[in-house]
Amino acid sequence: MARNYVAFKGTKHGLVLWLDPQAEFNEILEQLREKLSSTRDFWQGVTVILKRSQREYRPEEKRRLEEIMGEFGMALKEEPEQMAKSEKAQLEEPREIDRDSALIVRRTLRSGQSVHYPGSVVILGDVNPGAEVIAGGDIIVLGALRGVAHAGALGEEGAVVVAFRLQPTQLRIAHFISRAPDDADLPEPQGPEMAQVRNNLITIQSYSV
Repeated sequence: MARNYVAFKGTKHGLVLWLDPQAEFNEILEQLREKLSSTRDFWQGVTVILKRSQREYRPEEKRRLEEIMGEFGMALKEEPEQMAKSEKAQLEEPREIDRDSALIVRRTLRSGQSVHYPGSVVILGDVNPGAEVIAGGDIIVLGALRGVAHAGALGEEGAVVVAFRLQPTQLRIAHFISRAPDDADLPEPQGPEMAQVRNNLITIQSYSV
């Protein structure tokens, strides 16, 4: 398995970018572009904080990072010194997305509408065909999910998608992809269902607390 040189973390300060201080800078750039390309729609308008580390970034390196971020409609800023001090113990290790930090959407998402959030997303309504939800954490739909859902969009393979009616046109968890079955005669689910990654495949099962 390739080493992870790039990681994103959702924090109370915002979305933080961690770069491996021991990696070659060109390898960092290559992996960063790959991660951003795989979730391109997630990043538009997002500001990311560059985590301080043992690596001293030269002006040219910072410029290269800013250029790549700009290609995806993003902004990059350096980590404030006060924030670095308050998280000193976490400087050199990437952490998982805070899946307990949830955005609650109190409406049905109609065709053409989308929600992007670095933590988890809870929809109090339906996600209609043509709508999409992209989350760094879990996706919970208290209704029917018939659009596109991408949980764990920043690489969290442990993320789940739960819905009262789990019938998406496309379902993604991290880099795993599943599409709706072609057989329209499949029986309607009798209760909430949960999708998760097991043995490198997205599996769907009945959900119970």
